[in-house]
This record gives sequence, structure tokens and C-alpha cells, in this order.
Amino acid sequence: MIIWTCPNTRCEYNKQLYPDQTCPTCGKEAKAFEFDEFGSLLKAKAVFKKSAERAEKRKKLLSRLKFCPKCGSPNINFLIFYQPSIWKCFDCNYQGTFVVEDSELAEKIQADFLKTHKEEHK
Repeated sequence: MIIWTCPNTRCEYNKQLYPDQTCPTCGKEAKAFEFDEFGSLLKAKAVFKKSAERAEKRKKLLSRLKFCPKCGSPNINFLIFYQPSIWKCFDCNYQGTFVVEDSELAEKIQADFLKTHKEEHK
């Protein structure tokens, strides 16, 4: 049995299409699949969907973290529990009121910190 559907593994459209019809979601032309090939395609689409969901969860988690503005480490906490405006980094001993909440910026800070730290020890 031949099934015509969208061949794009990143597309969520799984319904049957007709020959010479394009996918309404991504615009790719329908392709003929044997039954066992169709099962593999659906499995690949499910794997992609799960990886996209995991990436979204990781992005949400990182958006809630606080990072050190000096070294980019997430190992930062309140210095005194009743004074939450002062933060302390347990990796580089930074102490102050400023923290970074952007994970991409923290990665850049961390890379620069490691680069300068290696240069100092040479």
C-alpha cells in the first residue's frame, strides 16, 4: 500500500496527501511512501518533535536562572537571606547587586572569563 504524505521530518503534518499536492504546513511536495517507510517517517517526526519540546523546556529553565556578571556561572545566590538585593558568586567570589538573566549573554561572559583566566595563568 502506497501512502502519499509530506516527506519533511521537521513538519508536523502527518495526514495523507494526493500526488502532486503540496503540504499545507511547509509547502513541500507530497512523496509516495511504502507502509514500512511511512512508519519510519512518523517515528522520525516524533523524535524531532520531542527534541524541539526538550529544547523549549531547556530554554524556559535557563530563562529563570541568574548568572554571575563576572564569570557567567549559574552558581550564584543571595549573600544574606533577608537582604536579597546582594548576590554572591561561589565560583569567582563576585559580590554585588547586579546579576545577568540572559543565558546567551552568560555564555559569552563565561567564554571571555575562561579566555582571560587561561591567559593570566600562562
